[in-house]
Amino acid sequence: MKRNVVDCHGLVMLTLLPIVFAGLSSVAQAQATVEPIEGRLASADVAAGKNVFLQCAACHVATPGNGATIGPNLWNVVGRPIAGEPGFEYSESLKQAGGNWEFERLNVYLFDPKLVAPEGRMPFPGIKSPNERAQLIAYLRTLSDNPVALPAAVSALADSGVADAGDDPEKWQGLPPGPGREDVFYRCKACHSLMIVKQQGLSRSAWDESLEWMVEEQGMTPIEDAAIRDRVLDYLSTHFGRK
Repeated sequence: MKRNVVDCHGLVMLTLLPIVFAGLSSVAQAQATVEPIEGRLASADVAAGKNVFLQCAACHVATPGNGATIGPNLWNVVGRPIAGEPGFEYSESLKQAGGNWEFERLNVYLFDPKLVAPEGRMPFPGIKSPNERAQLIAYLRTLSDNPVALPAAVSALADSGVADAGDDPEKWQGLPPGPGREDVFYRCKACHSLMIVKQQGLSRSAWDESLEWMVEEQGMTPIEDAAIRDRVLDYLSTHFGRK
């Protein structure tokens, strides 16, 4: 190593960098590569976060006193110990993660669950938009008897007026604008490729039967609100109905 210092400082940097990262935990490495969201939390749109949560609702409830469904109850999840919900059998990988679900730990997990629990069972591809992760975590924070305090620091991003995706086709993965788009986008992409949704070409009654089948056979959380269900069916049959 001393010879490297004499010969070439650049070589020393290339030699030391892997050694430094090898000494970090997988979570620490993830936090070093995933964009932090604490600066976005103070201005995060909680209502938008509720829509993002529709992806989670396919497998989780988030109401006080309820038991687990496919996944653990997410009531009071922000700040509680990881793998700490009583009565749910977590994977050994998540049990070994240790620590609490602090804001940035959630941020890393929601970006890619495998960065926290490499052998975990959660079949979720992650949320790559830091703005959406901040919105979701801001919403999860409200699902508590005593919400955890927001970080004191607010970065320039929080005040920069980050534009909403609006009708950006890339953001909505090709779903056309209209009432029900957000409901379909966040509910369906939790478990399906939206390309599959767009290829169905079903009548409204057939879409209705498909929703029932997914609840009964696939364990999807039912859409209890009749108005939201109608909006979803109207959107699907209008834009991806039988021609």
